[in-house]
Amino acid sequence: MNQRVGRKPPGESGGASSHLSGVLETIAAGLSLVLARPYLVVVPLVIDLVLWLGLHISARSLFDPLRRVMLEQGGENGPLAAEQLAVISERFRVNDMTAWFTPSIFGGLPKDSLLNGILSVLAPPLTRGVERGNMYESWQAGLLAPWDPERWWTVIGTMVAAFAVATVLVVIYRVPIARSVRHSDGIRQHVAMECLLAWTRLIAILLLTAGALAVLIAPALFGTAVLLLMGLNIAGVVSVGLFVFGGLASMYTLFTLDAMFLERIGPLKSVSRSFDVVRANFGSTTRFALASLVLATGSLQVWSVITQNAPGVIIALIGNAVLGTGLTTASMMFFQDRAAALAVSVESRTPRPTRPGWLR
Repeated sequence: MNQRVGRKPPGESGGASSHLSGVLETIAAGLSLVLARPYLVVVPLVIDLVLWLGLHISARSLFDPLRRVMLEQGGENGPLAAEQLAVISERFRVNDMTAWFTPSIFGGLPKDSLLNGILSVLAPPLTRGVERGNMYESWQAGLLAPWDPERWWTVIGTMVAAFAVATVLVVIYRVPIARSVRHSDGIRQHVAMECLLAWTRLIAILLLTAGALAVLIAPALFGTAVLLLMGLNIAGVVSVGLFVFGGLASMYTLFTLDAMFLERIGPLKSVSRSFDVVRANFGSTTRFALASLVLATGSLQVWSVITQNAPGVIIALIGNAVLGTGLTTASMMFFQDRAAALAVSVESRTPRPTRPGWLR
Protein backbone atom coordinates (compact mmCIF):
# COMPACT_ATOMS: atom_id res chain seq x y z
CA MET A 1 0.00 0.00 0.00
CA ASN A 2 2.95 2.29 0.57
CA GLN A 3 4.02 1.84 -3.06
CA ARG A 4 2.52 4.17 -5.60
CA VAL A 5 0.60 1.58 -7.57
CA GLY A 6 0.57 1.87 -11.33
CA ARG A 7 3.29 4.49 -11.52
CA LYS A 8 6.49 3.77 -13.37
CA PRO A 9 9.70 5.59 -12.64
CA PRO A 10 9.82 8.83 -14.63
CA GLY A 11 11.64 8.39 -17.88
CA GLU A 12 11.50 4.61 -17.85
CA SER A 13 9.67 4.65 -21.13
CA GLY A 14 7.78 7.05 -23.30
CA GLY A 15 9.82 10.13 -22.47
CA ALA A 16 10.94 11.90 -19.34
CA SER A 17 7.56 13.12 -18.21
CA SER A 18 4.98 10.73 -19.72
CA HIS A 19 4.51 8.82 -16.46
CA LEU A 20 4.50 11.76 -14.05
CA SER A 21 1.49 11.63 -11.74
CA GLY A 22 -0.92 14.53 -11.69
CA VAL A 23 -1.51 16.82 -8.74
CA LEU A 24 -4.52 15.01 -7.28
CA GLU A 25 -2.96 11.59 -7.88
CA THR A 26 0.18 12.65 -6.04
CA ILE A 27 -1.81 13.99 -3.09
CA ALA A 28 -3.79 10.75 -2.98
CA ALA A 29 -0.53 8.77 -3.04
CA GLY A 30 0.82 10.85 -0.17
CA LEU A 31 -2.28 10.17 1.92
CA SER A 32 -2.14 6.46 1.03
CA LEU A 33 1.44 6.22 2.26
CA VAL A 34 0.48 7.90 5.53
CA LEU A 35 -2.44 5.52 6.04
CA ALA A 36 -0.11 2.59 5.34
CA ARG A 37 2.44 3.92 7.84
CA PRO A 38 0.42 5.61 10.60
CA TYR A 39 3.52 6.14 12.74
CA LEU A 40 4.31 9.10 10.47
CA VAL A 41 1.51 11.12 12.14
CA VAL A 42 2.75 10.53 15.70
CA VAL A 43 4.89 13.69 15.88
CA PRO A 44 2.21 16.24 14.87
CA LEU A 45 -0.39 14.41 16.95
CA VAL A 46 1.78 14.46 20.08
CA ILE A 47 2.68 18.11 19.49
CA ASP A 48 -0.99 19.09 19.34
CA LEU A 49 -1.82 17.08 22.46
CA VAL A 50 0.98 18.85 24.35
CA LEU A 51 -0.08 22.27 23.03
CA TRP A 52 -3.65 21.55 24.09
CA LEU A 53 -3.18 19.84 27.47
CA GLY A 54 0.25 21.14 28.49
CA LEU A 55 1.47 24.48 29.80
CA HIS A 56 -0.03 27.55 28.10
CA ILE A 57 2.36 30.53 27.99
CA SER A 58 0.85 33.98 27.49
CA ALA A 59 2.59 36.83 25.66
CA ARG A 60 0.54 39.59 27.27
CA SER A 61 3.57 41.34 28.81
CA LEU A 62 5.02 41.66 25.31
CA PHE A 63 1.88 43.13 23.72
CA ASP A 64 0.79 45.45 26.53
CA PRO A 65 3.65 47.99 26.02
CA LEU A 66 2.87 48.03 22.30
CA ARG A 67 -0.77 48.69 23.05
CA ARG A 68 0.14 51.65 25.26
CA VAL A 69 2.36 53.08 22.54
CA MET A 70 -0.47 52.80 20.02
CA LEU A 71 -2.91 54.52 22.36
CA GLU A 72 -0.51 57.34 23.23
CA GLN A 73 1.32 57.88 19.93
CA GLY A 74 -0.66 55.96 17.33
CA GLY A 75 -2.64 58.96 16.17
CA GLU A 76 -6.06 58.59 14.61
CA ASN A 77 -5.79 54.81 14.09
CA GLY A 78 -4.03 54.17 17.38
CA PRO A 79 -7.09 52.90 19.32
CA LEU A 80 -7.95 50.47 16.52
CA ALA A 81 -4.39 49.13 16.43
CA ALA A 82 -4.41 48.80 20.23
CA GLU A 83 -7.66 46.86 20.06
CA GLN A 84 -6.21 44.45 17.49
CA LEU A 85 -3.12 43.93 19.64
CA ALA A 86 -5.36 43.12 22.60
CA VAL A 87 -7.18 40.47 20.56
CA ILE A 88 -3.88 38.94 19.45
CA SER A 89 -2.48 38.90 22.98
CA GLU A 90 -5.55 37.05 24.23
CA ARG A 91 -5.38 34.25 21.66
CA PHE A 92 -1.61 33.96 21.11
CA ARG A 93 0.28 31.27 23.02
CA VAL A 94 4.07 31.26 22.98
CA ASN A 95 4.16 27.47 23.16
CA ASP A 96 2.32 27.28 19.82
CA MET A 97 5.60 28.29 18.18
CA THR A 98 6.90 24.76 18.78
CA ALA A 99 4.57 23.76 15.91
CA TRP A 100 5.97 26.45 13.61
CA PHE A 101 7.11 23.95 10.95
CA THR A 102 4.71 21.05 11.51
CA PRO A 103 0.97 20.57 10.92
CA SER A 104 -1.01 21.71 13.97
CA ILE A 105 -4.60 22.71 14.66
CA PHE A 106 -3.27 25.26 17.17
CA GLY A 107 -0.16 26.50 15.35
CA GLY A 108 -2.05 26.88 12.08
CA LEU A 109 -0.49 26.56 8.63
CA PRO A 110 3.11 25.32 9.00
CA LYS A 111 5.68 27.93 7.94
CA ASP A 112 7.88 25.32 6.27
CA SER A 113 8.10 27.24 3.00
CA LEU A 114 8.36 30.87 1.98
CA LEU A 115 4.97 30.55 0.28
CA ASN A 116 3.24 29.51 3.50
CA GLY A 117 5.05 32.24 5.41
CA ILE A 118 3.92 34.96 2.99
CA LEU A 119 0.35 33.66 3.02
CA SER A 120 0.36 33.69 6.82
CA VAL A 121 1.27 37.39 6.75
CA LEU A 122 -1.19 38.34 4.01
CA ALA A 123 -4.17 36.26 5.17
CA PRO A 124 -3.95 35.52 8.92
CA PRO A 125 -7.64 34.51 9.25
CA LEU A 126 -7.11 31.70 6.74
CA THR A 127 -3.86 30.35 8.14
CA ARG A 128 -4.15 30.66 11.92
CA GLY A 129 -5.05 27.71 14.08
CA VAL A 130 -8.03 26.91 16.25
CA GLU A 131 -8.89 29.57 18.81
CA ARG A 132 -8.98 27.86 22.18
CA GLY A 133 -11.69 30.21 23.46
CA ASN A 134 -14.13 28.69 20.94
CA MET A 135 -13.39 25.08 21.82
CA TYR A 136 -15.81 22.82 23.65
CA GLU A 137 -16.54 24.19 27.14
CA SER A 138 -13.91 23.11 29.69
CA TRP A 139 -11.73 21.57 26.95
CA GLN A 140 -10.31 25.01 26.20
CA ALA A 141 -7.60 25.03 28.87
CA GLY A 142 -4.72 22.69 29.57
CA LEU A 143 -4.13 20.48 32.57
CA LEU A 144 -1.69 23.02 34.05
CA ALA A 145 -2.27 26.58 35.20
CA PRO A 146 -1.39 29.12 32.45
CA TRP A 147 1.89 30.99 32.80
CA ASP A 148 1.82 34.75 32.26
CA PRO A 149 5.43 36.07 32.42
CA GLU A 150 5.72 39.50 33.99
CA ARG A 151 8.65 40.72 31.84
CA TRP A 152 8.63 41.12 28.10
CA TRP A 153 12.17 39.82 27.75
CA THR A 154 11.07 36.58 29.41
CA VAL A 155 8.50 36.21 26.66
CA ILE A 156 11.13 36.88 23.99
CA GLY A 157 13.46 34.30 25.50
CA THR A 158 10.66 31.74 25.70
CA MET A 159 9.76 32.40 22.07
CA VAL A 160 13.36 31.80 20.99
CA ALA A 161 13.41 28.55 22.97
CA ALA A 162 10.10 27.44 21.44
CA PHE A 163 11.40 28.21 17.95
CA ALA A 164 14.56 26.17 18.65
CA VAL A 165 12.39 23.24 19.73
CA ALA A 166 10.37 23.64 16.51
CA THR A 167 13.53 23.16 14.41
CA VAL A 168 14.25 19.88 16.21
CA LEU A 169 10.67 18.64 15.93
CA VAL A 170 10.44 19.25 12.18
CA VAL A 171 13.59 17.16 11.66
CA ILE A 172 12.18 14.31 13.77
CA TYR A 173 8.96 14.65 11.76
CA ARG A 174 10.34 14.92 8.23
CA VAL A 175 13.22 12.44 8.27
CA PRO A 176 10.94 9.36 8.62
CA ILE A 177 8.71 10.73 5.85
CA ALA A 178 11.68 11.23 3.55
CA ARG A 179 12.98 7.74 4.31
CA SER A 180 9.55 6.29 3.52
CA VAL A 181 9.29 8.17 0.23
CA ARG A 182 12.71 7.01 -0.96
CA HIS A 183 12.17 3.51 0.57
CA SER A 184 15.27 3.49 2.76
CA ASP A 185 13.69 2.36 6.04
CA GLY A 186 15.93 -0.67 6.37
CA ILE A 187 19.08 1.23 7.38
CA ARG A 188 17.84 2.35 10.78
CA GLN A 189 21.27 2.75 12.35
CA HIS A 190 21.83 5.87 10.25
CA VAL A 191 18.64 7.66 11.35
CA ALA A 192 20.26 9.57 14.22
CA MET A 193 23.11 10.83 12.03
CA GLU A 194 20.67 11.74 9.27
CA CYS A 195 18.59 13.75 11.76
CA LEU A 196 21.66 15.57 13.08
CA LEU A 197 22.88 16.50 9.59
CA ALA A 198 19.38 17.53 8.55
CA TRP A 199 19.09 19.80 11.60
CA THR A 200 22.39 21.57 10.85
CA ARG A 201 21.30 22.07 7.24
CA LEU A 202 17.92 23.38 8.37
CA ILE A 203 19.58 25.95 10.63
CA ALA A 204 21.80 26.98 7.71
CA ILE A 205 18.74 27.41 5.46
CA LEU A 206 16.99 29.54 8.09
CA LEU A 207 20.05 31.75 8.53
CA LEU A 208 20.46 32.14 4.77
CA THR A 209 16.77 33.01 4.39
CA ALA A 210 16.93 35.59 7.16
CA GLY A 211 20.09 37.10 5.65
CA ALA A 212 18.61 37.21 2.15
CA LEU A 213 15.44 38.90 3.39
CA ALA A 214 17.48 41.45 5.33
CA VAL A 215 19.71 42.21 2.34
CA LEU A 216 16.81 42.55 -0.09
CA ILE A 217 14.10 44.19 2.01
CA ALA A 218 16.11 46.54 4.23
CA PRO A 219 17.52 48.66 1.33
CA ALA A 220 14.06 48.90 -0.24
CA LEU A 221 12.52 50.13 3.00
CA PHE A 222 15.40 52.53 3.65
CA GLY A 223 15.19 53.96 0.14
CA THR A 224 11.43 54.38 0.47
CA ALA A 225 11.87 56.26 3.76
CA VAL A 226 14.51 58.56 2.25
CA LEU A 227 12.35 59.36 -0.76
CA LEU A 228 9.37 59.92 1.51
CA LEU A 229 11.37 62.56 3.39
CA MET A 230 12.10 64.17 0.02
CA GLY A 231 8.39 64.29 -0.77
CA LEU A 232 8.21 61.21 -3.03
CA ASN A 233 5.86 58.50 -1.80
CA ILE A 234 6.68 55.27 -3.63
CA ALA A 235 5.55 52.95 -0.85
CA GLY A 236 2.84 51.48 -3.09
CA VAL A 237 5.28 50.70 -5.90
CA VAL A 238 7.76 49.14 -3.49
CA SER A 239 5.01 47.05 -1.89
CA VAL A 240 3.90 45.72 -5.28
CA GLY A 241 7.49 45.00 -6.25
CA LEU A 242 8.18 43.13 -3.02
CA PHE A 243 4.93 41.21 -3.42
CA VAL A 244 5.75 40.13 -6.99
CA PHE A 245 9.35 39.26 -6.13
CA GLY A 246 8.29 37.47 -2.97
CA GLY A 247 5.67 35.48 -4.86
CA LEU A 248 8.16 34.29 -7.47
CA ALA A 249 10.79 33.51 -4.85
CA SER A 250 8.28 31.54 -2.80
CA MET A 251 7.34 29.43 -5.83
CA TYR A 252 10.89 28.69 -6.94
CA THR A 253 11.98 27.75 -3.41
CA LEU A 254 8.86 25.69 -2.67
CA PHE A 255 10.69 22.35 -2.55
CA THR A 256 13.82 23.48 -0.70
CA LEU A 257 13.11 21.44 2.43
CA ASP A 258 11.89 18.50 0.36
CA ALA A 259 15.16 18.47 -1.58
CA MET A 260 17.21 18.79 1.60
CA PHE A 261 15.50 15.90 3.41
CA LEU A 262 15.05 13.62 0.40
CA GLU A 263 18.45 14.02 -1.24
CA ARG A 264 20.35 14.82 1.98
CA ILE A 265 22.08 17.84 0.48
CA GLY A 266 23.13 21.26 1.78
CA PRO A 267 21.11 24.49 1.78
CA LEU A 268 22.47 26.10 -1.39
CA LYS A 269 22.12 22.92 -3.41
CA SER A 270 18.61 22.41 -2.03
CA VAL A 271 17.58 25.86 -3.25
CA SER A 272 19.18 25.14 -6.61
CA ARG A 273 17.39 21.79 -6.94
CA SER A 274 14.05 23.37 -6.06
CA PHE A 275 14.63 26.14 -8.60
CA ASP A 276 15.49 23.69 -11.38
CA VAL A 277 12.46 21.48 -10.73
CA VAL A 278 10.01 24.39 -10.50
CA ARG A 279 11.44 26.07 -13.60
CA ALA A 280 10.92 22.86 -15.60
CA ASN A 281 7.44 22.25 -14.14
CA PHE A 282 6.12 25.71 -13.28
CA GLY A 283 2.52 25.04 -14.32
CA SER A 284 2.09 21.77 -12.46
CA THR A 285 3.97 23.18 -9.45
CA THR A 286 1.57 26.11 -9.29
CA ARG A 287 -1.42 23.77 -9.44
CA PHE A 288 0.07 21.57 -6.73
CA ALA A 289 0.81 24.56 -4.48
CA LEU A 290 -2.72 25.94 -4.91
CA ALA A 291 -4.36 22.56 -4.28
CA SER A 292 -2.25 22.00 -1.16
CA LEU A 293 -3.02 25.47 0.19
CA VAL A 294 -6.75 25.06 -0.42
CA LEU A 295 -6.78 21.74 1.42
CA ALA A 296 -4.61 22.98 4.29
CA THR A 297 -6.37 26.30 4.89
CA GLY A 298 -9.81 24.85 4.24
CA SER A 299 -9.26 22.10 6.79
CA LEU A 300 -8.24 24.69 9.40
CA GLN A 301 -11.62 26.36 8.98
CA VAL A 302 -13.33 22.98 9.37
CA TRP A 303 -11.37 22.18 12.54
CA SER A 304 -12.32 25.59 13.99
CA VAL A 305 -15.99 24.67 13.64
CA ILE A 306 -16.02 21.05 14.74
CA THR A 307 -13.86 21.64 17.85
CA GLN A 308 -16.88 23.34 19.41
CA ASN A 309 -18.09 19.87 20.42
CA ALA A 310 -16.28 17.06 22.23
CA PRO A 311 -16.04 14.44 19.44
CA GLY A 312 -14.98 17.17 17.03
CA VAL A 313 -11.83 17.89 19.04
CA ILE A 314 -10.64 14.29 18.65
CA ILE A 315 -11.57 14.24 14.96
CA ALA A 316 -9.71 17.52 14.37
CA LEU A 317 -6.55 16.32 16.14
CA ILE A 318 -6.36 13.07 14.15
CA GLY A 319 -7.66 14.50 10.87
CA ASN A 320 -5.22 17.40 10.84
CA ALA A 321 -2.25 15.11 11.61
CA VAL A 322 -3.22 12.74 8.78
CA LEU A 323 -3.99 15.44 6.22
CA GLY A 324 -0.99 17.59 7.08
CA THR A 325 1.38 14.64 6.93
CA GLY A 326 -0.24 13.48 3.70
CA LEU A 327 0.37 16.86 2.08
CA THR A 328 3.98 16.90 3.30
CA THR A 329 4.50 13.41 1.89
CA ALA A 330 2.83 14.35 -1.38
CA SER A 331 5.12 17.36 -1.73
CA MET A 332 8.16 15.12 -1.39
CA MET A 333 6.72 12.68 -3.93
CA PHE A 334 5.92 15.50 -6.35
CA PHE A 335 9.47 16.83 -6.10
CA GLN A 336 11.08 13.38 -6.27
CA ASP A 337 9.25 12.37 -9.46
CA ARG A 338 9.98 15.59 -11.28
CA ALA A 339 13.57 15.75 -10.13
CA ALA A 340 14.09 12.23 -11.49
CA ALA A 341 12.37 13.11 -14.76
CA LEU A 342 14.49 16.25 -15.07
CA ALA A 343 17.67 14.26 -14.52
CA VAL A 344 16.66 11.79 -17.24
CA SER A 345 15.81 14.65 -19.60
CA VAL A 346 19.14 16.38 -19.01
CA GLU A 347 21.04 13.14 -19.48
CA SER A 348 19.26 12.40 -22.76
CA ARG A 349 20.21 15.85 -24.11
CA THR A 350 23.86 15.61 -23.06
CA PRO A 351 26.04 14.60 -26.02
CA ARG A 352 28.23 11.63 -25.31
CA PRO A 353 31.86 11.74 -26.44
CA THR A 354 32.55 9.64 -29.48
CA ARG A 355 35.15 6.92 -29.16
CA PRO A 356 37.06 4.91 -31.73
CA GLY A 357 35.42 1.71 -32.79
CA TRP A 358 37.98 -0.44 -31.06
CA LEU A 359 37.10 1.21 -27.72
CA ARG A 360 33.33 0.73 -28.03
